[in-house]
Amino acid sequence: MKKLFLISLLIVQSCIAFAQNCCKNDTIVREIQFPLTEQDTKPVFYYFNNEWLPLLYDTQIETDSIHSVEIKNDEYGNRAVFLTVSPEYVAQLKDELHSVFINLDPTCEFPGGNGKLKEWIDENIRIPEGFKGSERVFVHVTVHPDGSISDPKIVRRPSKNEAVNQEALRLANALPKFRVRFATPRKHNLNYVIPITFKEPGAIFIRGVKSK
Repeated sequence: MKKLFLISLLIVQSCIAFAQNCCKNDTIVREIQFPLTEQDTKPVFYYFNNEWLPLLYDTQIETDSIHSVEIKNDEYGNRAVFLTVSPEYVAQLKDELHSVFINLDPTCEFPGGNGKLKEWIDENIRIPEGFKGSERVFVHVTVHPDGSISDPKIVRRPSKNEAVNQEALRLANALPKFRVRFATPRKHNLNYVIPITFKEPGAIFIRGVKSK
């Protein structure tokens, strides 16, 4: 019975064990949990004969097909696993990948998730003096691969109250680094829109309508 090499988020450790002839039949699988953790933002990428392939968590590689394994950085600076296998085996893996859908969209979120983002905004927002009613402003920001935020801009319809617009931009510039997880080795900037709600201090709103 052939041994199977399971690709998972812990493949680096598994590959090292394999390279040291310490492969075990036991399998370790760690599913991505949301919100993202720091560890989730550091995925490992897998190259077969120097070609990257987007493998699934439960992709199984026959250990008998692996000629060598090397752990090193790829051309984009990612920690990666480079496996040397036969050309025929690479073709087989590609055929298997063509039969399934793999979501390669990056994941981007405020540390702790959207709920924490709302809490952060509520704790840090400064309602302009004399503001009345309730209003929502949408701010577009650029999220860089390292999670840093830049270029905040008011999108859709800016508030007629310029103090509200300026406060929304101040909040966006003060945001902590987001957590970003890429499913592909080549990384790029991401677009993110943040809704910021301004409410009159002391007023109670029910479904956006001020209660008398």
